[in-house]
Amino acid sequence: MKALLAGLALLLAGPVAAAPAKPAAKMSPVTVIETGEGWTFGKAGAPLLAEYASYGCPHCGQFAGAIFPRVDGLVKAGKLRFAWRPFLIFPQDRATAVLTRCVAPARRLAFIEAVMAQQTEIKAALKAADDDETSRAALYEAELAGPISHAGALAKAAGLLPLAQKHGLTTMQASACLSNAAHHQWVTNADMTARLNGVTGTPTFMWKGAKIPTGTPDDLLAMLPQ
Repeated sequence: MKALLAGLALLLAGPVAAAPAKPAAKMSPVTVIETGEGWTFGKAGAPLLAEYASYGCPHCGQFAGAIFPRVDGLVKAGKLRFAWRPFLIFPQDRATAVLTRCVAPARRLAFIEAVMAQQTEIKAALKAADDDETSRAALYEAELAGPISHAGALAKAAGLLPLAQKHGLTTMQASACLSNAAHHQWVTNADMTARLNGVTGTPTFMWKGAKIPTGTPDDLLAMLPQ
């Protein structure tokens, strides 16, 4: 009888409350610093890997696909700083660098990664625009109007605006960004600084301040912290 009453008491008391879940570990936001050459992501004092890169460079794209997951993880863990320094080679490079500058700092590295991952799609979109007589004429007219106009036209043709939207820029904000002369001047200066520093091609890597042979992605990964 006592056992029956004890069981009834438990039923009336209702379900036992579960132990409170432990709060998820919080990761500190990645520090982003803009210099005259580009952007540096990561904790101050961590070893620095700098890359001079063109957004349209296929070789840069291969390296990005191989090293960015590791680099991103090391940056977030505070074990590495990563500097992205734009170098203008391909027509879409200027527009992409300008948009990168307008993306919120916390989303900037992810935007760079997304652009590099979609090189094939961007190249195909630009080829389709060039193959179409009307689009080709519009791009030519924009080029004649100057680099700011040309960058805006190329961004639309390449499909960069939807990509920027996925990383926090509205269409209106992206258009205003691409029309901003100060952003274009910064990109021009960054490119000129890279060339004055002796950069002649991409990707060019600097490890702890010294230029290193490009090698292979595996060679580069072997140098990074564990």
